[in-house]
Amino acid sequence: MRVEFVISVAHIDQLPKESLPEIALSGRSNVGKSSLLNRLLGKSGLARTSKTPGRTQMLNYFRITPAPEEGKPFFLVDMPGYGYAAVSAVRRAHWGTLIEQYLRKRRELCGIVQLIDMRHPPQPLDHVMTEFLQHYARRYLIVGTKADKIAKTKVPERLLEIAESLHVDSQDTLAFSAQTGLGRDELWRWVLETTGRE
Repeated sequence: MRVEFVISVAHIDQLPKESLPEIALSGRSNVGKSSLLNRLLGKSGLARTSKTPGRTQMLNYFRITPAPEEGKPFFLVDMPGYGYAAVSAVRRAHWGTLIEQYLRKRRELCGIVQLIDMRHPPQPLDHVMTEFLQHYARRYLIVGTKADKIAKTKVPERLLEIAESLHVDSQDTLAFSAQTGLGRDELWRWVLETTGRE
């Protein structure tokens, strides 16, 4: 598999012209998007991780070229985290507009991975994002991150609670740990299946 960083997009008119399927990663600031991306692609340090929420401020595009027997090239898009109060209101408004335009209009976007921190119930903005995805009939997968931070026996129960809270089918949820690799193979399979859809 080959992974290449392509571009950071601050405005909707900067989106790549290359027509490849796109999978976007969405979630609150500090939910573990960068860690998930690094683990999923097996490239430590590919996406910048930080203890300071709100570091990802643009749509970061990575071109992924899987092994020939696995699938065709596609883009993984690391979206700005939402919900971090220390970011200025003007910046949050800009992020919100960029995210909404991208999710609503981007034809190449074929799937969204929405990340939820399994240690906490879904927050109001998590509900807003899920409702947005459902309203626009986007294909999505809810991924509970930081599964290693809770007891193994509690993981299925917590996933079910997240599904019920967000009013989604439990089959559209997955537990993930960037530390242990839990859920990595299942998420990769979903990504390949989704980017291969007609």
